[in-house]
Formats: sequence, C-alpha cells, structure tokens
Amino acid sequence: MRLNAAAHGSRNPYGAALSKTSYRQHTQAHTHWINDLVLAYDDTALVSASSDISVKVWRPLADDLSPPQTIGIHNDYVKCLASPGRRATWIAAGGLDRKICLWDLNGSGKTLELDVPDAESASKGSVYALAANETMIASGGPESVVKIWDPRSGTRITRFVGHTDNIRSILISQDGDTIMTASSDQTVKIWSTVAGRCQSTLTMHNDSVWCLRSDHPQLFVFYSSDRSGYVAKTDVRGSAEWEDGLSLAICQEQDGVNKVACAGDYIWTATSSSSINRWADIDTTSAVQNTPGRWNTSARPKSTASGQSNALNTPAVATSRIPISCALPLSPNAVFPPVQLREAERSNNYQQANLRKGTSVLATPANGSCEPLRSLPEETIEGQNGLIKHILLNDRRKVLTVDTAGEVLMWDLLKVTSIFPADARELLKIDSVFR
Repeated sequence: MRLNAAAHGSRNPYGAALSKTSYRQHTQAHTHWINDLVLAYDDTALVSASSDISVKVWRPLADDLSPPQTIGIHNDYVKCLASPGRRATWIAAGGLDRKICLWDLNGSGKTLELDVPDAESASKGSVYALAANETMIASGGPESVVKIWDPRSGTRITRFVGHTDNIRSILISQDGDTIMTASSDQTVKIWSTVAGRCQSTLTMHNDSVWCLRSDHPQLFVFYSSDRSGYVAKTDVRGSAEWEDGLSLAICQEQDGVNKVACAGDYIWTATSSSSINRWADIDTTSAVQNTPGRWNTSARPKSTASGQSNALNTPAVATSRIPISCALPLSPNAVFPPVQLREAERSNNYQQANLRKGTSVLATPANGSCEPLRSLPEETIEGQNGLIKHILLNDRRKVLTVDTAGEVLMWDLLKVTSIFPADARELLKIDSVFR
C-alpha cells in the first residue's frame, strides 16, 4: 500500500484557502492495508501500521529521501499506533497479536513488550486503540476495558471498566489527569486518572463511535465520528459538567468515518472510500440561532482548584449564528439546548428552575433527526479504487479482480495488462465467480 504526502494550499488573512491541496510525493511502503498513521519528530516522520504485520517510518521531508524503514514486526495485523510526544524517540504499536510493543524510531528495535490480555479474557485481548504520553499508555479493544500501563517499567497501573463493547479510540490529556474513550457501544466516556473512575458518559452518537481527535491540552474541545458517517465537534469550555457542553454535527459522510484530522480552519475525514474530504470547521464560540429566539454562548466559567474562574477555558461570545438543528444532546439527562445555548432574551424563573434541576428545556431530538451544518465538502482528494477481491483462473495466467467501486476487470499476468470481457458469455462467467 502507498503512503502519500500532500501540501496544503496557501491561505489569506481570513483563513480561507486560496488554492486546493497539492500533491507532493508518495512511496510504496506496505503490501497490505495501512491501518493507522502517526506523525512524529515534530511532524517530520510518518509512522505507519499495516496488516502486513509491520511498522514503518518514512521521512518525506529529509534531504536524502530514502525508502520507508521497517522499525518493527508483529505476529499479526498491526491496528493502531500512539506517539507519546513530538520529541519522543519511540512509538507504541498494538494489534491482533494481543501485544503492545514500543519501537525505537531510529531503528534500534523493540524497547518494551506488554502482554495485554488477562487470563480470563485472553481471547479478546486484541488492541484496537492506543494513546500515550511519557508516563502512561492507555489501551482498549474487544475486552471493553481501558488498561493503563507504565511505559518505563511495563507494569499495568490500573484498569477502567464501564464500556460494553469494543473500544475504538483513546485520548489522553496533556497532564495525564483525563482519559477519553470512544466505543462501539455508542458512547464517549471521560475517565479521571486521579479519582480512578468514570466522570461522564456522553451519548451524542447513535452508532458505534470510531474516532476521537483533540488538540486541546485538557480535551475540552474534541471531535468524534461514528459508523453512520456523522462527525461531531464538542466544546465543554465554560461548562460546569461535561454533559452541559455544546456538541454540533459538522457533517455526515456516506460511509463510516475512520479518521478525523484537524488543519487550521478545516477538518479532514477518511472513510472506507479511497478519497478524503475537507470540510469547513465550526466556530463553537458563535451564537446559535433558534426561531424565534437567539441562543447565546454566555456560559458558566470552569473553575480551577482555587475556586477562581479560568478565563482561558471560557469561550468568547461571537456574533455569528449556527442553526439549532445541528446541535446534539450530550446525554439523555443533559440540558438541551445545552448551557452554552441558553436563550438570553427569554429567561424566566420557571426556565431557570428547570435548568438548575438539569431537566430538558426543549424536547431533545433524536440524533437521527439532526441536520449537519455542512452538506458538502469544500474539497475532495480523489484516490484510486483499491482491490478488495481477486480470483486466479484455471489457466494460471488470468486474474479477475473487483475494486471498491464495484468494477470487475480481468488481468493478463504475463502481459501485465487488463482485458475486458469479450462477450456476454464471459460476463456471465465473471458474475458467477464473484457471487
């Protein structure tokens, strides 16, 4: 499989792109699906994990461009990667071999190996999600248990139980006090490593949650995506509780979103399609419009340990508006519209009493009725259709293939060319083979 590097278009002072993303270079790195990618060394090294059981590093910005270097080999598919920091010299990798391995980015091999499964759940010990910093590694998978490891000693520090299905994505806050997990049980959970328990369970998705992404040091602003294609942006700055935050549906893809990446005023989404899309982000400090009232972003400031309000965590009030139809309830018991969307113009005693009780101000809509703010991507980078199935014919010379677009081709292996079916009988033969 191929790794691509792209250069983003230039930008004007207002943040809008002046040109489309441009192709830079590519390299042939793997012989099977690439399951995860992580940037390391101040974004100068690209680490990839593949179903060909290898972990490779590629440095596309180096002066002496060399082929990707294999830094690690697992015993089964490698599903996920995690980097502890921009300057780190190691990368953590996990997969279906039920191990977490720490690999040296300079090619010195394996520095640590962790056996993930417990004795009672050995059959479910595969690793589908990883996150790391210098002092801890968090892992998750079909066990539905979040496990915390010490990357220096290799010992397990603790475990968090609460999810009821496969854990698909994990984030760790910069200070290590908070861990966020996404699961196929349709929830996002917030765990406190200090208190050793789950702080909040967020239910803004109605399908398996596949990906989490955040650039905020405390994870107060994060993105999540699910199997139905929804991408949500959640902002809890200025909220006393996680459930009181603001969650907005940015867009919906036609397929499940495997990965979300942030770049300036835009987000990129990757699905099972070979193309990736760029969407305009949402300013979650904006006001939200509701007919006939107006929803404002004035909110309670998040308090620090000393009781003083932390202005850095409180979003500024903006003048632009967002349709209330793209708002998502963060939990069944959360105030909806959330605290950030309280209607400043129609505040009365009855409404304030309801807010204090945590009951709904408006009827909470089902997520399925939500209307994403963006209906179309601003840019699409088209990819080639990948082969998903092949059959070698009896003459040992011709191969039938079907790709992700559903196109069936016959190939001559000796001539290395494709052959289109000659007549209807050939078409019927091909159809029967792939049924």
